Amino acid sequence: MGRKFHFFLFLVLTLSLLSLSVRAKNSPEMVSRMATTELFDTYWTDIFRLTLPWAESFFRIITELGSDYFYTMLIAIGFWTVDKRKSIRLTFVLVSSVVLNYWMKITFRNLRPPSANWLSGADVSNYSLPSGHAQNSVVLWGWLGIKIKKWWISFLFFGLILLIGLSRIYLGVHWLGDVLAGWMVGLILLSAIWRLEKPVESFLSRFNPNLSYLGLAIFGLVAMVLTELISPVTIIGLETNFGVNGGMMIGLGIGLLLERRYVNFEAPGSKKAKWRIILRVIIGLVLVFGFTLGLSPILLTEVYWLRAIRYALVTIIVTFVWPFLFEKLNL
Repeated sequence: MGRKFHFFLFLVLTLSLLSLSVRAKNSPEMVSRMATTELFDTYWTDIFRLTLPWAESFFRIITELGSDYFYTMLIAIGFWTVDKRKSIRLTFVLVSSVVLNYWMKITFRNLRPPSANWLSGADVSNYSLPSGHAQNSVVLWGWLGIKIKKWWISFLFFGLILLIGLSRIYLGVHWLGDVLAGWMVGLILLSAIWRLEKPVESFLSRFNPNLSYLGLAIFGLVAMVLTELISPVTIIGLETNFGVNGGMMIGLGIGLLLERRYVNFEAPGSKKAKWRIILRVIIGLVLVFGFTLGLSPILLTEVYWLRAIRYALVTIIVTFVWPFLFEKLNL
């Protein structure tokens, strides 16, 4: 399944590029630009919008399926209701991609397309290369495709990976080169994680899981210090910091450690009434996003350590506080 998955993903991404290259047939201006265009040229956004002028709302929705908020919701629901251990593993897979993407962006320091090219309301920060949406979608949806092992699910995820990447070009916030690089890095990282899964699992099985969780929290703290000291992001208008990444790693390590010690719940499966599971999800998401928004005016995004504390607290709510409460409430 793994080799077929990787080959098919490569084929889909390659064909998508070929399709983009022929969209200029009805525009002499685009044909002229194609002769001299590069991967880091607004040409690709122009031709995409010219060919699909009706697709703005569609791609705005699609791009959200590759956002941090959507992934947080997806993993939280899986953690609370489907399979706790598999959701933890998926979280580690995604975090590895998110952290690598941030470090690559501050290494390459490639600027985004001009803001005049962005569709109104586009929410972006940091440098552009590689595209986080493209990279993380390959890793997350690709991992799920490998694990679920149903052809129609894999086909659906392939299409989603393709559309998420293309949405970033359509919105004007990424160059084609950013998206291509994101797909490539995501595929390499996914392949590496897939091949290393069993050796790493075998190695970590020798230790108490609490040590792994504690190690993750310490790694997040050290990574925060080093990242901010070595390469802070100071682009005017696109300022960001590693606080969200470091805070999530710290919160994940602490939250999982506390959950294992004081809750250690099992996903309900078919053991509980459906209405209890639905309430578990709805109340949990309201709690998580309510705290995320409520803490924003206090633990400011612009202040590195305050942002880290906010995301650490929210992650602890997802992994420990809400599981503790829904077990007490018998949800």
